[in-house]
Amino acid sequence: MRHKRSWLALGVVLAAAGLYSAAALWRAARALRTSAEQIEREGRIPFVAAALDLQPPAGFETLAAPAGFRDVIVFGGRIFVGGDGGLFEYDANGVLVNRFRTGIELPAAPVTALATGLGELWIATAGEGALAYDGAHFRHIRPDGAPFRDIRSILPLSTGRVLFGTDKAGVLAFDGKQLSPLHRSLAGAHVSALAGEEASLWIGTRDAGVLHWHAGQLDRFGEAEGLPDAHVFSITVSGDTAYAATVLGIAEIRDGHIQRVLAKGFTVQSIVQQAGELLAGTLDEGLVRVPLEAKARPVANESAECANCAIQRLLATPDAVLALTADGLYRIGGRNTEWTPVLKAEEARLADRNISALAPDSTGRLWIGYFDRGLDIFGPAAGSARHVEDDVVFCVNRIVQDRERDRVAVATSNGLVMFTASGEKRQVLTRADDLIATQVTDVLFRPDGTTVAGTPAGVSFIESSRISSIYAFQGLVNNHVYALGAMGSRILAGTLGGLSVIEGGLVTTSFTTANSGFMHNWITAVLPVSNDIFAGTYGGGVMHQGRGKIWTGFDDLPSTFEVNPNAMAASDRAVYAGALDRGLALYDRSAGRWRWITRGLPSLNVTAIAVQSGVVYVGTDNGLVRVPEDTLLR
Repeated sequence: MRHKRSWLALGVVLAAAGLYSAAALWRAARALRTSAEQIEREGRIPFVAAALDLQPPAGFETLAAPAGFRDVIVFGGRIFVGGDGGLFEYDANGVLVNRFRTGIELPAAPVTALATGLGELWIATAGEGALAYDGAHFRHIRPDGAPFRDIRSILPLSTGRVLFGTDKAGVLAFDGKQLSPLHRSLAGAHVSALAGEEASLWIGTRDAGVLHWHAGQLDRFGEAEGLPDAHVFSITVSGDTAYAATVLGIAEIRDGHIQRVLAKGFTVQSIVQQAGELLAGTLDEGLVRVPLEAKARPVANESAECANCAIQRLLATPDAVLALTADGLYRIGGRNTEWTPVLKAEEARLADRNISALAPDSTGRLWIGYFDRGLDIFGPAAGSARHVEDDVVFCVNRIVQDRERDRVAVATSNGLVMFTASGEKRQVLTRADDLIATQVTDVLFRPDGTTVAGTPAGVSFIESSRISSIYAFQGLVNNHVYALGAMGSRILAGTLGGLSVIEGGLVTTSFTTANSGFMHNWITAVLPVSNDIFAGTYGGGVMHQGRGKIWTGFDDLPSTFEVNPNAMAASDRAVYAGALDRGLALYDRSAGRWRWITRGLPSLNVTAIAVQSGVVYVGTDNGLVRVPEDTLLR
């Protein structure tokens, strides 16, 4: 039962994201093939190294979300903590000295790892390459090609080179002038950890165990060789012995073999060795002491400060061991039972960083849906947020307000939930209540009071006395509906196979790549604006149908980007579309032109957009910002 809750939550998230992950993996594989061909020809990876402009963009305001700490390091007598929210600098007493926020002062990608070497602090990011900080200035090392920019570990070497462990492109070596793969045998490795030195390099991966590069050869240690699990979180090296922290314990590797497995069954994320034992930072049991003597049993942390917390990183300093959690740092002492708080993250107003839906209401509140943390009803006054999370309100897909009837519909992966305008849950509809499917991807309200729900199995019409549905058998172009829109009496259903128009409960026509200008059939967003229709697609950018009823693309937009599900919104001045990896696309309606907004966003993966009273809310997979529309259109 130790990890049942954690694995259950992970399973729900993976199930919800599965379809999108397949497309993302296909795109990543295509990018890797292109990059591999370039490397094969040139033996190097193009990159740009430039000073980072720390001047924050005007008008962008971040809404305080959980810091999401991931790594900690001491540099120049200061404590630096990196994570989803950026890089935070504290003095020795834990007082915040500097804050470098993701997407504001820093590039729009979470900080994944920190290291010191060559007189600099090295910072890895998940999507924007690496940064080097000398205490006053940042250098940004940004490789060409997305796979090379997704760095999960970083290791400065005594030789003057710095190794980057990437999520999908293996290990890269940077010498200040050239960036290249360390060795072709490591190409494509999903690297999660680096340790050691150039002559004896230990590489942890998230799916293939441990790799040991030494004397020109590569040794592999997987489950067949005795590794407890193929997912490695971190590696620490002591003399000729390496300890690999995995999902199911710690492997002790020496003399080319796995000698034994310690802390069996614990999900260990970080390790520090001290006299006669290992300190293991675990996912949900806090600190575990692991004696190195034979047959001794692990001992769980006895401190009430962090008895069952998730420890992200352990760091040994000359006078103590530091333990980092997602929102704080502790100093450990006295047989590891004395925990002294060192610093605490700034208080968050939002429940999570991964935004999936946004909807302002008529009272000035903002409803914020999360990918796997329910929703917040966020009032304008400080401390006025209310969080709703339960077995149904968990994975939120869409939030829509019916101002005429003072109700709000929340489409989730576990049903359609009706709230009163004040935020009280009133009704839950699932397949057991005659919805065509329990998972609801989008919802809209019609003037006659009918509620329309899009699902992976078709479209359901919810009336006061009955629920009826249509699917492919009745002419829907595809059962899997991602987005809904209304234009007069017509309902527009964006599906995995094209766009269907429904009128009077019947499908009157459908648009696909075979009979329209669509480049891709996967329709992720439908946005009627006046007499026009904007449609977001997964892989074919944004399409438009005007008065001529012909679907066309836009010359000033790429024709191959992905619009996230229901990540489109409009005001009387602009149309907005959220892309998977390019940021926010803005269409100036008076000028008839598109342009991209990237600076000021905490991530280039824009997942939700809302506009109200001259303010644009932009939700991403790494936080939420609001900005005056005048600023964006300036």
